[in-house]
Amino acid sequence: MGFLFMTTLNSTARSAGQDVAVRGPRTLPQRIAAERIAIGVPGDYKPCIVKLASGELLVIAFHQEKREGGKIREKVILFRSQDGGRTWPPSQEIDLLGREPYFSLMDDGTLFVTSHMHDRDTKTEDERYIYTYLHRSNDDGRSWQRLRVTADAIPGCPPTPPWILYGRNLLKLADGSILFGLDVRGTGQFLWRSRDGGATWDKSTRCTFVAKGIADEPTAAWWPSGIAEGVFFQARNGDLLWILRVEPDKFDPIPATSVVEQLSDQYQRMVVFRSTDGGTVWTLQEEMGAYYGEMYPAVLRLNDGRLLLTFTVRAVRTPLGVHAVLGRETPDGFEFDFEHDRMVLDDKSPPGLTSGGGFGPTVQLDDGTLVNAHSYKNTDDNVQIEVVRWSLPATP
Repeated sequence: MGFLFMTTLNSTARSAGQDVAVRGPRTLPQRIAAERIAIGVPGDYKPCIVKLASGELLVIAFHQEKREGGKIREKVILFRSQDGGRTWPPSQEIDLLGREPYFSLMDDGTLFVTSHMHDRDTKTEDERYIYTYLHRSNDDGRSWQRLRVTADAIPGCPPTPPWILYGRNLLKLADGSILFGLDVRGTGQFLWRSRDGGATWDKSTRCTFVAKGIADEPTAAWWPSGIAEGVFFQARNGDLLWILRVEPDKFDPIPATSVVEQLSDQYQRMVVFRSTDGGTVWTLQEEMGAYYGEMYPAVLRLNDGRLLLTFTVRAVRTPLGVHAVLGRETPDGFEFDFEHDRMVLDDKSPPGLTSGGGFGPTVQLDDGTLVNAHSYKNTDDNVQIEVVRWSLPATP
């Protein structure tokens, strides 16, 4: 499996206007024309976009409201666009629970959303710990079935674990089964598998992770998020890849760098683990990404056969926000070049402020147009959602 790991951003200047700036252009121009559409209201945060078979685009996000005594109330909001993301009616609050909702669309139209319930949310049913929700829709997100994943659903789980969190995406494998990942802090990591479209789940697979220093302690604190930020990908040869977000100082330094001291969870980084046995044993491959502070990956197979990796730069280097790089699929995985043709989709968070979330994957329309939704910090130090539309030149 090959990865290209290159660490230099050619410039830290912020782009102007609507265009997408390209750092280290090799096959792309220095600027790509783009349309930018503000949606929602200040405070809407961490959007995720999906394109339905009908062509309709959905954006899901959440909005937090403060309550007395340190409590919060977080609502899930949904936007719909019928014209490829050019216009978006006002959002609607929908009957989903949890924060950081994330879409996964199956080829039969089944739509999943993963989320987790904060222990300070006034809507929680158990304020002793953070737990997960898996939401499922068979009618394009107009109605939902809800699965609450709590301690009693996990074999060997104590009654009050620190958290039960989830892999971001669900993946439908070549054999038709669907994988869903769970991380139980202090207990272990688990894969659930469904063979009936998500109606029922086999919960029997417990994961083992193999890497220098962690082979004997797969649940140690080397990843505060771990599977909770994981993104699945199945290679052409059937191997499973899992892009995980980990602490920066628990692995060897990224090539040509020194380890960055972690000041917060925004300084974490990406690594890739591989499973050749269907998801039981995961072995560290190579680090992924150009630097520290890069996370929230999403891999998109483009219409022309290339891959697009969207991810968020949250710390260390500017511009903060959502970036994208091109890559190619290989028999056993993928390759991405993080130095050349790096597209800066979002650079609106003003210098000196922390990240505004970013987060968003990208979708491609039938005409080739790419659409991304992300959140950023505005000049009032509040978060705002924006949709950006752009197109790549033809394959050289």
